[in-house]
Amino acid sequence: MPYIIGGSNYRYKEGCVYHGFLCERIEAIQDYGLMSCTFRHLGTGTEFWYLDRNHIENSFSIHFRTTPFNSTGLPHILEHLTLSGSKKYPVRDPFFKMRNRSIATYMNALTGPDYTLYPFSSMNEIDFRNLQKVYMDAVFRPNLLYLDFLQEGWRLEHKDIHDRESDIVFKGVVYNEMMGAYADNNILFKQKMLNNILPSHAYGHMGAGNALEIPNLTHEDLVNYHRQYYHPSNARIFCYGCFDLEETLMFVDREYLSHYDQIDTSFSRVPSEDRWSQPRSVCIQGTPDSMGPSLDRQNQIAVGLLLCDINDIQENFELKILSELLIRGPNSAFYKSMIEPNFSGGYIRWTGHVPNRKDTYFTVGLQHVAEEDLELFEELFDKTLRKASTDGFKPQHIESVLCNYELTLKQQSECKHLLHKSIVLWNHDGDVVSNLQISEMFTKLRNKLGTNPHYFKQKIEKYFINNTHKLTIIMRPNKSQEIERQYEESKLILKKLEETNDEEFEKIYENGLKLQGFQKAPQNIEVLPSLSINDVQKPFPRPQMKEITIRGVPTLISHEPLAGITYLNCMFNVTGLSVHEAMLLPLFCSVFSEMGTSNHDYRKFDNLVRSNIARIVCTAKVIESVTDCKSYRLELLMRTYAFDKNVNIMLRFCEELLLNFHLEDTDRLKILIGNYISKLTLNVKSQGHLYALIGSSALVTNASRLKSLLSGVDHIDYMKKYVKENSIEAIQDSLKSIGSKVFSRSNLRVAINTSEINVPGIMGSYERFLTHLPTKEQTINTKEIFLQTSSSRHYDLDMPVSFCAKTFFAVPYVHEDHAALRVLSKIITAKYLLPVVREQNGAYAAGAKIGFNGLFNFFSYRDPHSVKTIEVFDKTHEWLQTENHKIDDQAVIEAKLAVLQLVDWPIAPGEINLDSFVLGATYDIYFNYRARLLAVTTREVQNVIEKYFNTESKHFGKCIIGRKSEETKLKKEISKEL
Repeated sequence: MPYIIGGSNYRYKEGCVYHGFLCERIEAIQDYGLMSCTFRHLGTGTEFWYLDRNHIENSFSIHFRTTPFNSTGLPHILEHLTLSGSKKYPVRDPFFKMRNRSIATYMNALTGPDYTLYPFSSMNEIDFRNLQKVYMDAVFRPNLLYLDFLQEGWRLEHKDIHDRESDIVFKGVVYNEMMGAYADNNILFKQKMLNNILPSHAYGHMGAGNALEIPNLTHEDLVNYHRQYYHPSNARIFCYGCFDLEETLMFVDREYLSHYDQIDTSFSRVPSEDRWSQPRSVCIQGTPDSMGPSLDRQNQIAVGLLLCDINDIQENFELKILSELLIRGPNSAFYKSMIEPNFSGGYIRWTGHVPNRKDTYFTVGLQHVAEEDLELFEELFDKTLRKASTDGFKPQHIESVLCNYELTLKQQSECKHLLHKSIVLWNHDGDVVSNLQISEMFTKLRNKLGTNPHYFKQKIEKYFINNTHKLTIIMRPNKSQEIERQYEESKLILKKLEETNDEEFEKIYENGLKLQGFQKAPQNIEVLPSLSINDVQKPFPRPQMKEITIRGVPTLISHEPLAGITYLNCMFNVTGLSVHEAMLLPLFCSVFSEMGTSNHDYRKFDNLVRSNIARIVCTAKVIESVTDCKSYRLELLMRTYAFDKNVNIMLRFCEELLLNFHLEDTDRLKILIGNYISKLTLNVKSQGHLYALIGSSALVTNASRLKSLLSGVDHIDYMKKYVKENSIEAIQDSLKSIGSKVFSRSNLRVAINTSEINVPGIMGSYERFLTHLPTKEQTINTKEIFLQTSSSRHYDLDMPVSFCAKTFFAVPYVHEDHAALRVLSKIITAKYLLPVVREQNGAYAAGAKIGFNGLFNFFSYRDPHSVKTIEVFDKTHEWLQTENHKIDDQAVIEAKLAVLQLVDWPIAPGEINLDSFVLGATYDIYFNYRARLLAVTTREVQNVIEKYFNTESKHFGKCIIGRKSEETKLKKEISKEL
């Protein structure tokens, strides 16, 4: 349970020195139930921030201010090389190797526009110390080998490394990653907004790397940059949890910081942007979306306004609230002026306040805009701000935004949320402690609003209407975008080759062979620290919970100590819906809570909800039986949460929505459907591996086929066609039909997560809520799962890299072989797929896994060689036979640890017992599965290899999302130009 021990009794004292660190500031943070302790290393000036909290999960991170000065991706590639072996741990890619020697709940490394962060979390103190050693040695003493630079960054290499006559191409993990990332228009558009609204310093560059500029980076540049920027004086260290802090301070000082002197780090600081005297505009080109609307409606447009310095914490907080008032929900000014006229596909994803830069800014943008409406957008932007400045905001609207944002902030109390909320501010020397005192900020703002009713009007005048630092950016689709990219890439290759002498040209061939040998060379990973099985014997304690039945409704009440918030989960079994209705269920989930009720129109209902509780969110779920995988259910999950004091109100609003939802407003429905269709394709290019897994699984079982129709690429295709072919009235009737069938006490299960002390006070309201729900006959509770004939699918999307997956049916979760197969999946990932698909073939990631539903999956992410990767998947059994010696006792132990990371995943307050509630994976099932996992032997792993991999499964599916392989006219075009 979170705790705060303040005053003279607290263990650390301001002004005292602990293992070379001066304690500068101790402060309680009441909103999150923790103590903040700020230390500074006496020798290097390194700031160390500790959040002291009695929490099962403990975190540690180190980050450096890494300002880019070009678009070669230097900080990003350095991040990859930093985790490619160090002095104490000279193992290639220890980051991935430690995934199998640890039970870390979080391991990552990421490069922001002006910082590089290395965070991890664990619930095991031995593991925590092991990871601390690996991470600290990685950042301060990396090997930065040239061959690692070629693998992770970029290289020229023969397409067939064994054939000197084959074409020479660019390869490299980061090169392929960024080529794939910026093929996503959403990522590219956001990046270009940043580059152009803050053009003068770090943000004017593509810090993660522009694929066509990455080949300008040299290994020497990277080594020199590390020497300067990865100095402790330029670092900040974060620690969270209850493990012994002094042991951490002693280790960090003795092993690393005490070996350095303090340096001046002004070289890495990002200056404030000089304000413009005149607005600017820029036009860029994007890639056509083959799943999007017609080409003439694929324009995107946004306006950005520079606001204030990130260090002005209260001002940025208030501008965040003002931004929400302007753009969020049907009562906001921009929603009324830009969304409800329905001339676009809705907001771009990053509309609103952008706080994670040295200078913050505000953006409003629309996607899927016709060319003739671009000018209308600009007119509406200015008109909307002037009207908001004149009219102001209704008190109830202001209160709804304040209440909802406060609830959101206080609900995000886990260590990763706190770190990521703080990292950018801290990077610019901001007061991260004050930034977590959220109640104080709300109080200050409410006081200002109480004394000055024109407070927000004045802010609109200052930051929005009279702001000349204004950027308008338009992205238009270019049908030749990918051809032009390939053309420019080929020209760059030719340029590089023209600059290469005979000796250097020969090295291209030699380096290809050297790198392959380097990738395949055996490694002594025993130098890496590792947990033993004895370190992980203890399972999660049984959650505090009780199962009761009220008014015939099975109810699971979890009463773990929570921070003043109650979570409500309602699961309606809708398996009996027709196929057509099931296909429309995701759309119904998206629109029904946004239409208002028969007693409150959608504007009033939105205000009422946001003033008291979190948004009511519904999701369609296909749930396979974890016990035998012979049946599945289609269910609708409705979720929300509220402060404990508002639980009775929360139940009343849920009752109002379920009993009186209103789908009559066809104009409103058109807007919501249009925005729903526009948003469907947004994640395909960034999370394509998930869509590929859905696609391959859909070819194996009928339950997975339904999942694809509800959430995969198939759903996108179906919904676009359905909306095009049916009138709004017909769609409306179908949605009404669904609504009349799904909300019944007869098909309902409920889970409530709340503090034990809060239970007696809410049960009366909960019982009334159930009493008022109708009862309807439940026709079908489950449907039978059947296996399908093996087949393959290729979704042809215009992307420079692909996403691949292969799936076959194995065994259900409770089957005795499931744990051994899960162990095997980690061995296949670590010893086969990552070395071959990632290191040798250049994909960003690859892996294997088996799910609760009994499906065994292979996948790759941002993969330049899709066909080759599918062949790698198909040759898994061949590898398992020829490399069988690699599957020894140590490999099995490491794989068990990797599985335990997922089995013992830390559970957020709102998620406690959710697996039991949603999937039927009870604590007893978890406990027995965990015991079975720990007992898996090498012999059992060998047995499941022969049992499930010796012959190709009769029921498998293969899926590729990406461009189909075909020859282009690129070479001819280059030849003509030359």
